[in-house]
Amino acid sequence: MIRKHLMWQTVAFIVLALMAHATISASATLHMHDSVIGHRDAEQTSQQDRDEATYRVWYEANATNDLPAAFELGKKYLKEFPHGKYAAYLNKWLPATRARLFNIAYREQNTQAMISLGNEALLEEPDNLNYVITLALHLITNELNANPPNYTHATEAEAFIRRAVKLIESGKKPANDPQWNRNQSLIYFYQVLGAIEERNKNPAKALEYYEKACRTDPENALSFFYSGRIYQYKYLKAVERYRAIPEAERNAPVPRSQVKAVLEELTDAADATIDRWVTFLKLTAINNTYEATRPQVEKTVAELYKYRHPDSPEGYQELIKP
Repeated sequence: MIRKHLMWQTVAFIVLALMAHATISASATLHMHDSVIGHRDAEQTSQQDRDEATYRVWYEANATNDLPAAFELGKKYLKEFPHGKYAAYLNKWLPATRARLFNIAYREQNTQAMISLGNEALLEEPDNLNYVITLALHLITNELNANPPNYTHATEAEAFIRRAVKLIESGKKPANDPQWNRNQSLIYFYQVLGAIEERNKNPAKALEYYEKACRTDPENALSFFYSGRIYQYKYLKAVERYRAIPEAERNAPVPRSQVKAVLEELTDAADATIDRWVTFLKLTAINNTYEATRPQVEKTVAELYKYRHPDSPEGYQELIKP
């Protein structure tokens, strides 16, 4: 009996001990849960405080009209709090302020700032033709076409020009510009790209752009002048190769295929030069804005026409009448 009673006491002690342990564990768990909630509340409060503090720094910079500083602080806020209390407002404020800073940089001729702000805007709006065209024209006018030319941002200039052409050809238009003319923009950019390819010693590619300009506007004299100049270059190169062929081979009753090929290239280039420059002369017959260039072009046309049409060497005169 004593042993049995002791056994039950032992059992009861173990059960009570387990119950006490369970009570302590439950209490500890409840306390831990309260601690987690308290920690989260504190963390949330801390994040809200940081949100407010970061916004306050931006607000003070903006209140003093320090746009460059406010712009960077606005970006900092959105990076740290993309879903913060003031994110919706700053997501609208930043693009508008970027445009203001871009216009200020444009007025001050700050090319590097323009490129930086423009590229940033184009990351968000890749088809924004206003930024692309403005950057392209700025770099063409102030660097590529400067006297002397400045090629500091030649790579960026070419990239913006090609991007503008691609967007315009796809049907895009700049916003809020009712005076914008699609064909005039394309012709100008084609001509500039042709000049870039010429500078890069790639006349074949340059000719492609000049010919596109001629097709886009058959009344643009400058496009025909540029195209004719490339064909004249091709003609002169073909003349060099033809003259390098031994005279006996050139005068053979049945010339070799190589001789025929060079001669055909020569005559094709001569005819193309005549065609493009006759159009140039016709378009500038009344309103000549090319001064001494036009007489030089006419002299070359006269020589080539005489070579290709020996029976009527003056025939081109009728072709260039307005």
